[in-house]
Amino acid sequence: MYRILFLNKKDCSDFFSEVRNKLNIQNWKKVGEFIGTNKSMIDNYKQRKICLPENRFEKMLNLLDENRKKYFLELIEKRDNNWGQVIGGKNAYSINKKEFDKGRKKAARIRKKQVKYNFDINMPLSNELCEFIGVFIGDGFTNKYGNLYHVEITGDRNLDLDYYNNQLKLICQKLFNINPHIYERKGYVRFILYSKRLFEMLTKRFSIPTGVKCYKIVIPEEILKAEKKFLNSTLKGMFNTDGGIGFDRRKSYKKPYIRVNYTSASEKLIKQLHEILLKYSIKHSIHKKKNMNNEKVVYMIQINGTENVKKFILKIGFSNNRHLNKIKNFL
Repeated sequence: MYRILFLNKKDCSDFFSEVRNKLNIQNWKKVGEFIGTNKSMIDNYKQRKICLPENRFEKMLNLLDENRKKYFLELIEKRDNNWGQVIGGKNAYSINKKEFDKGRKKAARIRKKQVKYNFDINMPLSNELCEFIGVFIGDGFTNKYGNLYHVEITGDRNLDLDYYNNQLKLICQKLFNINPHIYERKGYVRFILYSKRLFEMLTKRFSIPTGVKCYKIVIPEEILKAEKKFLNSTLKGMFNTDGGIGFDRRKSYKKPYIRVNYTSASEKLIKQLHEILLKYSIKHSIHKKKNMNNEKVVYMIQINGTENVKKFILKIGFSNNRHLNKIKNFL
């Protein structure tokens, strides 16, 4: 029996949410009972820690209408018990032969057109490279599917698409000679680069883990030891995507009270950021909370008030228009 791997964490989460809605239940434990497992295993499947057995996947898939079946079948890969890549498979293939054939042809075209990008993995650090690394720390993941090396950054379609198109894309073209594939989905956007060299740069040079990394990601040691300007560019990339700006407009404040925040599931990353902000004399607070589904802990750095936010902007700042437009009047 094969095992099912969703190529993207967001797609995996969407699939499980749709199944839960179809079952008309809010309890993940009940979803586990439906496919013959427990809540802990459901959590592992949702977070892509463990591949989903084919029989359980098909039981959930059959709850959906034909259009949604087709949609999710395009977002998976099949693996055998030895983890050799398997595209398609008897059971899922029989569900929708046309869509699987379409997916195979698409993958073949990508492999055929793939360029052997020839850039120096050990290129000197630059502000642009470090900004890319910062974005990847927050929203990226890598994996290898057969001979296809997959580097992906996933963001909010409404908030990040402009930054991906007008900033991040140009960085990739300049540094790596890669023209990224940008796919818009409902509510989110996928920024994908197919490159073995980039995969090796991220995983070997910068020691960023493959697959699900959100709990263990840290700022690479090479950047921490480099000139301060490179660390600042890395932080800028992090705050460009996983950062936010808010204004408290309660009457208790004479004017809107500004806050800048950064959220991560990695406690180590938050501790690194805390130590850096202390060195920069930027006062801040750390908050620990559970996400919307009350399933996992996330951590948030919050920089409060005009004086501290101005220090942050002078030291680190933003290059994402959605943030720049918010602070335009503030500055």
